[in-house]
Amino acid sequence: MVSEEKTAGHSHVVHPDPVRDTYLMMILAMLENDSSNKSALTVTLQVGGVLVTGELISHGRWQDEFKAWLATVGGSSDVLTAVVDTVDQELADQDQDEPMQFLHLRDAKFITNYGGSMQGISPQGPARPLWRTRIAEVQGWSLGRP
Repeated sequence: MVSEEKTAGHSHVVHPDPVRDTYLMMILAMLENDSSNKSALTVTLQVGGVLVTGELISHGRWQDEFKAWLATVGGSSDVLTAVVDTVDQELADQDQDEPMQFLHLRDAKFITNYGGSMQGISPQGPARPLWRTRIAEVQGWSLGRP
C-alpha cells in the first residue's frame, strides 16, 4: 500500500529552493572572495532559452561599475546613485549567510543569430555594458564565448 501525504489544513504551498549548480556557485564564490574586485571570467549562459555571453564579475565590481555608469547618464544621476547606496545599505543589514541569488556580467551580449564572415561564424545580437540575472534562471553555462 502506498501512503499518500495529506495536504488538508495547509494554507500555503512550500516551494523548494531551486537546485544550484555547484561548479557555478564555486566560481561565483571565488569571484566574490577577490577583495580587489578585479577578477572576471568569460562565460556563456543559457537563460530563458537565450544564450548570453560576457565577463562574469563579482557583485562588488558590478556595483562599482553600475555607479560609474549612472554618473554618465546625466540628469538626476545623483538620485540614482543614492538609490543604489540605499539598496547596498539594506543588503548589508540583512543576513550575510543568505546564499547568492544573482550573477553579474559585464560586456554582455545576447546571441540571437549567427553571421558568416571571412573569419568564420560570429555571434550577433544586442549588447549591454552591465547585466544582472537570477542564478535560478540559468539553465546551462560554459566557460568562454561561443
